[in-house]
Amino acid sequence: MKKIARNTSITIVCLILGTMLSWQYKSISSSNASNIAQNERLEDLRSQLIEEKKINEGLKNRNEELQAQLSEYKNSIDDIEELEQAIIKEKERAELIAGLVDVKGAGVVVTIDADVSVWARRPGGFIDLINELKAAEAQAISIQDERVVAMTEIKGLEDFSKWMINGRSFSPPFTIKAIGDPEKLDNSLHMIAGILDVLRRSGYRINVEKKDEIIIPAVRDDGSVLKYDLLKPVEE
Repeated sequence: MKKIARNTSITIVCLILGTMLSWQYKSISSSNASNIAQNERLEDLRSQLIEEKKINEGLKNRNEELQAQLSEYKNSIDDIEELEQAIIKEKERAELIAGLVDVKGAGVVVTIDADVSVWARRPGGFIDLINELKAAEAQAISIQDERVVAMTEIKGLEDFSKWMINGRSFSPPFTIKAIGDPEKLDNSLHMIAGILDVLRRSGYRINVEKKDEIIIPAVRDDGSVLKYDLLKPVEE
């Protein structure tokens, strides 16, 4: 009887130990499986992070490229605007020099008159007066509000009682306007034995006034004064 009881106790102890060992094994297996799953998840996340970094780096590089292109476009626009402004200024300057726009400034107003016999005896005096103003650095000149430009003709008609200026006929007295340094223009005209002395001794009646502001109109650009249909630019 005692032997049976001992065997029974041993059997029960073995069953308990087996059960405990089985639970321990299952626990270890479950833990290992969980660790493997976690490691795989971490690896996936690591791979995704690396991929995201690559994508972000690519986007950053592309953004820098686009910013550089944008800067180039802005610079190009600025260059175009600067070029347009330069062209506009050059055009305005060319028109100013060519006499194609009205101008104003300080200068002198000269009136000249004489009997017909005086004009006939010394017709060149009128042109000498214009040349004296040019030599005194007048920047714009008009006769009877006709702008004097490179192609302006000043020509006496018949007995010099009439003069052709820019294709139009005028009779004395003449009003000559010149824009420039008033003192310099006035001094040049009033030099001793200068143009005024010579013309007055010839019988011309001349008056000179310095003005703070003179307005000189643009030359007529209707083809009667400025003719350039036969001109061609020289190609470099």
